[in-house]
Amino acid sequence: EGLNAQDERDNLTRLCQTSVCQSIESSDTHLMLDAGSYRMRWELHTEFSSYTFTRPLAVGEPHNLDSTALNAILPEWLAAIPGQLIVATHVELRSTAEMSPESVTAGFPSTGRQMVAVQVADGAAWVFTDFMFDNGFSRFLVLDASMTQRQAGRAVQRLVEIETYRMMALLGLPVAKEVGRWLNGAENELAELMDHIGQARSPEDERAVLASLSKLAAEVEHSVARTTFRFAAAHAYHSLVMQRIDDLRERRLSGFPTLNEFMQRRLLPAMDTCAA
Repeated sequence: EGLNAQDERDNLTRLCQTSVCQSIESSDTHLMLDAGSYRMRWELHTEFSSYTFTRPLAVGEPHNLDSTALNAILPEWLAAIPGQLIVATHVELRSTAEMSPESVTAGFPSTGRQMVAVQVADGAAWVFTDFMFDNGFSRFLVLDASMTQRQAGRAVQRLVEIETYRMMALLGLPVAKEVGRWLNGAENELAELMDHIGQARSPEDERAVLASLSKLAAEVEHSVARTTFRFAAAHAYHSLVMQRIDDLRERRLSGFPTLNEFMQRRLLPAMDTCAA
C-alpha cells in the first residue's frame, strides 16, 4: 500500500554509495547488484517489491541458523527500505556431500511442528521446511544431490515465490472475514426491512423503507467494488503457488507431507473462504 518505486530506487542508490557495488542488470522494474560478498536482486511487481540477497557458503561453513545472507547488509540500509514487510524467508542450499537428508529428518522434532520434506527436480534434490516463522522469517533447507547450477537457481527461486505468493494470497482472508461479518449484519437488516414493508401503513412508511433498502443496496455495491480486486488477486496468487509447486516436480518422502498437501490443508481453506 502506498508503494513508491522512486523511494525504493533512491534507497538502492544509497546502498551503492555505501558499498562497492557493480550493476549487473538494470531496468525500470528490476536491478541486480554484485557487492562482492553478496548479490542483491530488486524486482518491482504489481502490488509489491521483492529483494533477494544471496551469498556463497564458505567451504566447510557449518550449518548455522543465525548465519544468513542478510548478515552482509548494513542494518541501517535494510531498515530504510520503504514500505511494509509482508513476507521474508531464508533459503539455505547445501550439497548432500555436506549434509545428508537422513541427518536432517533424524533431527526433526517428534512432536509439535509439522515438517514438510520432499524430493524435487525429479529426485535431484531434497527440500525441508515447516513454514513456521522464526524472528519473522520462514525457512527452507535445500540439499542438492545432482542438480545443475541452473536447476538449483530455479528451485530456490520457486521456493521463494511459493512463500511470497502464499502470503500475498492470504491477504484476502482478513478481508473475507470482515466482509462476512458485515454481510451477516446486512442480511439481518434486510430481513427487518422486509418485515417493515409488510407493516407499512402509509406512503411515508413505504418511502422510509425504500430509502433504507436503497442505502443498503448501495452499501452492498460498495463492498463488492472494494473487495473484487482483493479476492481476484488472492485467487491468482493461489494459482501461482500451485503452479510453482508443480514446477518443482516434487516426490513424496515416506512419513512426511508434500508441499502440495500442506497447501491443501493450510492455504486452500482460506481461499475457499475468499471465494465464498
